[in-house]
Amino acid sequence: MTIKKSLNVCYLVKKTSVRRTVIQPTVGKIFVFSLVVFLLANGLHAQVFTLHGTVTDSATGKPIAAASVFLSNTSIGTAADINGGFVINNVQKGNFTLVVSSLGYATFAKSINTEKQQESLNITLRPKANELSAVIIGAYEKDGWRKWDTLFIANFIGISFFASQCTLKNPEVLKFRYSEKKNFLRVFADEPLILENKALGYVVHYKLEEFTYDFATPRVYYVGFPLFAEMAGAPRKQKKWKEHRKDVYYGSIMHFMRCLYTNKLAENGYEVKRYEKVPNIEKQRILTLYHNYINLGHTRQDLENILTEDTANYYNKILSQPDEVVVKENALLTSDSIAHGLGTDSTVLQFNNYLNITYKKKKAPLEYLQHTVNSEFIYSPYVTSQVRLFKSSPITVLYNGAYYPPQNMFSAGYWGWSEKLAFLLPYDYWP
Repeated sequence: MTIKKSLNVCYLVKKTSVRRTVIQPTVGKIFVFSLVVFLLANGLHAQVFTLHGTVTDSATGKPIAAASVFLSNTSIGTAADINGGFVINNVQKGNFTLVVSSLGYATFAKSINTEKQQESLNITLRPKANELSAVIIGAYEKDGWRKWDTLFIANFIGISFFASQCTLKNPEVLKFRYSEKKNFLRVFADEPLILENKALGYVVHYKLEEFTYDFATPRVYYVGFPLFAEMAGAPRKQKKWKEHRKDVYYGSIMHFMRCLYTNKLAENGYEVKRYEKVPNIEKQRILTLYHNYINLGHTRQDLENILTEDTANYYNKILSQPDEVVVKENALLTSDSIAHGLGTDSTVLQFNNYLNITYKKKKAPLEYLQHTVNSEFIYSPYVTSQVRLFKSSPITVLYNGAYYPPQNMFSAGYWGWSEKLAFLLPYDYWP
């Protein structure tokens, strides 16, 4: 997943159905990506249902022809007919996020259960002008894409080899607004972004709702609704795409959540340990010494002049350290120690502090290691990620690896680098 200046990128946040998610300008920083999910099911994959309804204008009541109607983060969708009607067949049993969008209207999103939703869906879209008037202030940058393309591509698509095989087909629909006062960038798009991913064999139509890059943190947050379509290709290409998808899948957040749901983390190669960040007491002590001395009217140089060379070097070394230090626990955590209701329709993940998650069946890719600056954690040759929950708020995990609300989980490490659109798979993908 920069400012047209060099960006030491390497690394994610996600509002699901908004779906992680972010490239970070330095792996090791916490990011938030974003991809909406909600594809729950009870395992009865043989059961299929039909969704049908109409799409109309909330102000006039007139039908909206050609409105896009789809289940977010899947390959299931259609377009409304001339009368605003739509039918989506062969939908599996489960919970989905139904998304309806049309140019000039605010995006409609609703969580539905396909087993219970047998009645016609009457969806009304509100003109977007009314939605934006209270939110958008100030003009968009005239040459926004030319100025911010590097940052946006790095944080939205990624900086991997797979990312280099992705093409954003319609960057002209993006609008950029930078706030110098708040030091963050916001990006909007009236039309779905079209991403051609030649590495995985998908064309992704991504309805971007919001993209925010906070330069002070730095942290990225984006919200959107992806719809996947399989690319056509010769058998040789199909085989390559299949291999690439499997490579992306194993060790991903989706794979981890599916293993957590089935209570089979260890069996699938995951090691999960808890850790926390505590104040750097020694750094605080040194800072206090400096501040007390300066309050007496002296300068930092005065203090350094009266210190021995060894002491001055030690002080400078401590002051260069982070304000917090990582304290790790060696005990391996099991699924039921961090989640409850495993294997049910509402498996809940909840933990305090941070988790360090290592997938021991996959070596960390060289391209990831080259972009990683993460001195807080002991080096591991395997794929390793760190996660925390916003205010320790729980998230619900579904059988297909989807989780919500996605904005409650922050990721860093490998997932911070990899969970971008270049590595994105639909939740109806199974290797």
